[in-house]
Amino acid sequence: MEIPEKSDLIGGPAAPGSLVLGSASEFSADQRDMQRMGKKQEFKRNFNWFSSIAFTSCTMGTWEFVFINNFQSLVDGGRAGMFWSYCWVILGQFFVVLSLAEMSSMAPTAGGQYHWVSEFSPKSIQKVSSYASGWLSAICWQSFVASDCIFTAQLLMAAVSIGNPDFSPELWQTSLLAMLIGFMVASLNIWCSKKLPIIENFFVFLHIACFVIVMVVLGVTTQKVPARQVFLEVTDNGGNYPTLGLAVMVGQVSAMWNVCSSDAVAHISEEVKDASINAPRAMFWSFALNIPIAFAIMLMSAFTIPDVTAATTEYTFPFLSILASSSLPPAGAQAVTSLIVVLVFMISVSTFAATSRQCFAFARDQGLPASDWLRRVDPALNVPRNSCVLTLGFTIVMCLVYLGSSVAFNAILSIGIVALMGTYGLSTGCVLYRRLRWPETLPPVRWSLGRWGILVNAIGVSYASFAFFWSFWPIYYSPTPDTMNWAMAMFGIVFKTAQQLEFILFISSSRP
Repeated sequence: MEIPEKSDLIGGPAAPGSLVLGSASEFSADQRDMQRMGKKQEFKRNFNWFSSIAFTSCTMGTWEFVFINNFQSLVDGGRAGMFWSYCWVILGQFFVVLSLAEMSSMAPTAGGQYHWVSEFSPKSIQKVSSYASGWLSAICWQSFVASDCIFTAQLLMAAVSIGNPDFSPELWQTSLLAMLIGFMVASLNIWCSKKLPIIENFFVFLHIACFVIVMVVLGVTTQKVPARQVFLEVTDNGGNYPTLGLAVMVGQVSAMWNVCSSDAVAHISEEVKDASINAPRAMFWSFALNIPIAFAIMLMSAFTIPDVTAATTEYTFPFLSILASSSLPPAGAQAVTSLIVVLVFMISVSTFAATSRQCFAFARDQGLPASDWLRRVDPALNVPRNSCVLTLGFTIVMCLVYLGSSVAFNAILSIGIVALMGTYGLSTGCVLYRRLRWPETLPPVRWSLGRWGILVNAIGVSYASFAFFWSFWPIYYSPTPDTMNWAMAMFGIVFKTAQQLEFILFISSSRP
């Protein structure tokens, strides 16, 4: 295999009189990075270090999702299974975050993982691997927006039901409400894009303040189970896997989902000032600051769920069983649920922003149909408006699918965590390959793992592969079509579709 020239990785040989990376010039680090990657600066850089951390924290939605989205871990493993799976998932994800952070310093581009795969992979598989990574990243982020909007609608319906026990929301009501939420999220992203950093700063204040409120309320108004149940008693609560160890492996997917998405800031890195240092810092500090509070709310949930089986069979979200058994009046339970609604809505806004930028970047590199249309940036609004329209359209389609069949909806969105872990593993594996084979060809980096790079990357790609494997497993050992994990089928469909589209795009681009 031909050894890549270092100049190939830093924008090619410099022309006479041109600015060289690292030379004294008026170019900022951001301009040099964009020049090296061959990208045109199309966005205004409105995000500073703090708003970047705020944005990443809100997109991750750590403690919020840990509180509301622990169904699978409770069914397969119970309280103790949930506790221990979070321990190793957080540890494994930490090495992934470190690897992603360093890559975002090497190449701070909205493309994120697919660009890193393209830059660091062997030339023999560069195109196919980066194209696959781009499609996986696109489908997982698009699915996150749709699922966040549905989550928000379901939580709002749950809040209404608490005060009106006779009210039973229909699928069409939830679906229409999710569409309305999607329109609201898209409108904020399109018309308030320039104010997004300020909005994110406000969001992160709510993120922390509401955590304190919820922790205090649960601590004061609920009964606690013995510590032995939380730390030692692994239980099967309906998954029916042959061994408890296997059940916990399946149940850990909840934890994987709830602590991912640190790559969000990479997708807005072309709007971050001094991105090659602030983007990796945002990844690291958002994870380091949010994981402790996520772990705290997980422990509080484990101690305060009155009956795990009832929580997973009688309620839309297990946390509702905590509120129902607390000493809170219905109005108090409604207030807590309403806070969660607001928080998940703000997560949807942040996720939409990251998703539309990822779509823009992939289209800029001609990875999607109608790429020339999708890549357009509205200079007045400072937003990829057409990519926002596509993201909204995908969400509406998913809401219509949900209206027709919640099973079909869940089947389509089941690929989300699988696809994301796939991109994490691909990108981290490629930089590890380059680090082992030709370390001298790696681009200059301001946020470096140093001599620990090989070890961190190796653990990161191992964990991502481990998580990727378990993400395909169904919650129940003997699943029905309603409870089947359709991620494998969707994974195949996405790859087949991408393959056909690649052929069509190749034919179109080859015409005289």
